[in-house]
Amino acid sequence: MKATTPIQKLSRLAASTPLIRVSDAAAVGVPSAILSRLTRSGALKRVGRGLYQIAETQGYNHPDIVEAALLVPKGVIVLLSALNFHGVGTHQAWEVWMQLPANFPAPKVAHPPLRIIRSRMPGAFTEGVETHMIAGHPVRITDVDRTIVDCFKHRNHVTLEVCVEALRERMKNRRHSLQAIHRYAKLMGVSRVMQPYMEALA
Repeated sequence: MKATTPIQKLSRLAASTPLIRVSDAAAVGVPSAILSRLTRSGALKRVGRGLYQIAETQGYNHPDIVEAALLVPKGVIVLLSALNFHGVGTHQAWEVWMQLPANFPAPKVAHPPLRIIRSRMPGAFTEGVETHMIAGHPVRITDVDRTIVDCFKHRNHVTLEVCVEALRERMKNRRHSLQAIHRYAKLMGVSRVMQPYMEALA
């Protein structure tokens, strides 16, 4: 059956992604004024700036990092947020840790709260960066080895305790080669910092 009402159109859209952007809604013929009316009536939930969800839709994993990725597509999810995503360590990220180019304007995002890390290295936005599909949207996140190296690089921000805990977990997992972690450490200039910890945990 062809969707005719605005909520039917949005429900069909929500079948592929629970998060509905204003631009996605407009593309199926539901303008922002209708989104506002449906939100006031309780049929929609506003979950972020320009982001909506059908009221009865079930939740999805990692909502904050998905919303951050949609609102700041130039960013890469890093450090504590990336550790949480990969299930490494016990420290919770209460903000979305996101890396942006040094000259990129500060994002004007009220929610979710962001913790911005700047980098001038072009490789910081490509090396060890994976794209994961979450709730139907692409989210760029550093892989486990790159995340651990980043933690040592930014140890003054995340604390050395976080770094050592994550590295200890990784060193116990020898199914995967440590070659990548050595390469990232060299690229990020923290080989000398990490070496004593890697030797101690070997």
